[in-house]
Amino acid sequence: MQTIDLKKDKRFLSQYVALRNSYCDQLLTFPVGIGQTEDWLDKNGQEVEILGLLEADNLLGVSILYLNKNGEVAFFVKDKNKGTGSKLLKIIEEAAKLRKLSSIYAWVAQENTIAQHVFEKSGFVKEKDSDKEYKGKTRGGILYKKYLINHDYR
Repeated sequence: MQTIDLKKDKRFLSQYVALRNSYCDQLLTFPVGIGQTEDWLDKNGQEVEILGLLEADNLLGVSILYLNKNGEVAFFVKDKNKGTGSKLLKIIEEAAKLRKLSSIYAWVAQENTIAQHVFEKSGFVKEKDSDKEYKGKTRGGILYKKYLINHDYR
């Protein structure tokens, strides 16, 4: 497996868009196209880290760190229950440490028990229950947080 930065290597944007759009309901977002994604990256590239895992030329999953949202993270994978989510969270945690963040957090839908398990297994702690509005309805969720230790005190 290889880690890629989707801001620098745009060859895999079509796979990213397809994968991301398959998770719209879990991410509480709406489908996007490649053009929209390229525009978003051009406009917000300094405010996000988008790292993926590749095997051959197949994008297995992506993790995103939103610097403009105080360290919010999200991940989505092609195939569940294969350890890809845990690897993606480790990769994005390292990116957060490089950006000198003291913590990262995620909102997970109440019914998404697989993601809850991955976050808990990766050292995130349940902070509180948290509702969000999506498509005119209230969705119950859990806010997870992980405190990071930066060892570089220069």
